[in-house]
Amino acid sequence: VIESHRSALQRHGAGNVAVVVLDNATGEWLAWEGSGRYEDAARGGTINGAVAPRQPGSALKPFTYALAFEEGFTPASVLADIPSSFPTAEEGIVYSPRNYDGRFRGPLLARAALAGSENVPAVALASEVGIAKLLRFLTRAGLTTFEKTASHYGLGLTLGNAEVRLDELTAAYSTFARGGEWIQPTYLLRPKPAGESRRIVSQRTAFWITDILSDAEAREYVFGRGGSLEFPFPVAVKTGTSQAYHDNWTVGYSRHVTVGVWVGNFDRTPLRNSSGVTGAAPIFHGVMLAAERRVAGDVAAHGGERIVEMTGSSVQREICTVSGLSANPWCPTRRQEWTAAERSLLPCSWHHRSDEGLLTIWPPEYRAWAGVQPDVRRDDVRRDDVRRADVRRADVRRADLLSAALTIVSPAGGATYLIDPTLRREFQTLTLRAVSASRGRIEWSVNGRAVGAADSDRKVEWPLSPGRHQITARDQAGHTAAAVIVVR
Repeated sequence: VIESHRSALQRHGAGNVAVVVLDNATGEWLAWEGSGRYEDAARGGTINGAVAPRQPGSALKPFTYALAFEEGFTPASVLADIPSSFPTAEEGIVYSPRNYDGRFRGPLLARAALAGSENVPAVALASEVGIAKLLRFLTRAGLTTFEKTASHYGLGLTLGNAEVRLDELTAAYSTFARGGEWIQPTYLLRPKPAGESRRIVSQRTAFWITDILSDAEAREYVFGRGGSLEFPFPVAVKTGTSQAYHDNWTVGYSRHVTVGVWVGNFDRTPLRNSSGVTGAAPIFHGVMLAAERRVAGDVAAHGGERIVEMTGSSVQREICTVSGLSANPWCPTRRQEWTAAERSLLPCSWHHRSDEGLLTIWPPEYRAWAGVQPDVRRDDVRRDDVRRADVRRADVRRADLLSAALTIVSPAGGATYLIDPTLRREFQTLTLRAVSASRGRIEWSVNGRAVGAADSDRKVEWPLSPGRHQITARDQAGHTAAAVIVVR
């Protein structure tokens, strides 16, 4: 399989490949390839890449969601995909994640956020569950390479900034295929599991993670359809790309086997125009097909089988795809989604009928995002009278801001912003936004140089540039406000 993709690997500058295949029922390693070409001494052919720690990128995200599902989140939970800043362990430094394509999509169902591998919701979720708890969870799932503290990794842990081994990550994924039980992998053939085993997550969580990762429609908005991630039988799969494009990963499982593929260079030479989808996924596709045929026989016969059986604690309900709440008659889009059977859903309070038609009342955290969307009515963003109780705190904050003639609300003065080496520079921008007591345009400058202007309820995006910068806003009444930041 690897040799059939050799020309594509060379185009991407990839000299090494590691592949492992695990039998889900017994924990046996069925196949193991460490470098892709053992005799290639110039490229480290004798190195066992399956046990060499490397950054997994987004391939770690499912574990953040699994932990969150254990703590009360569901596939119907809405996560904020909006410009956000999070504090770090280093005083004065904030972390402002960006998605791979530089876009923000507003409120996203957890299903869509995980299937589409969006960075911002994953970081928000990791912040909610706690990095120390996530690190303990990953260790319990069999990952042994975390040698630093939770504060060292920070929120980047959910995006795969820590190094892991391919064999251990593959074994951790197989936990979901077994309904939440981890077993110690073995190199010895055996009829049934004989090593250490422990439950990592509930069967419901394993079912939800599996249902999302095998949902081709849910990831279509990012990855498209018909590629290497689709099969004639159910496969739950996740890709990952490390910082500076050094590593490509694709890890996934069927009912019978779990397959892990790493593509890169042992000398850490960056890959060219390659991601987990284009580098590792084609090899994963071929290996998964071959492994499934070997273990299960006719793959077409298993096309309708679930990887993990659902439990009575999970029930499908009709939800609003925007709010994640129980759909009301005015919700514009809705779907059936898995939720916790023991908890009822509140009715959607975002959508209402008015004399002018559909009215959407956005929660405070989404109003700035909604205000710059071309398909959102301005009345929808500004109307505060429908649900005063829900927005009282936001109104108080707004009153405080408007007591000043002009106030910069983004960026935060004195903050330090870090450039993400995993994203292209054109996608790494800082939102400039201010609140003014008077309506009209606000002009923005950075270190005395004009960088843009926009109405007071709109934003300006400034491309991040290393150094110390003074951000200045000036309204039409002549009021000015300034914030000093550092970009590293």
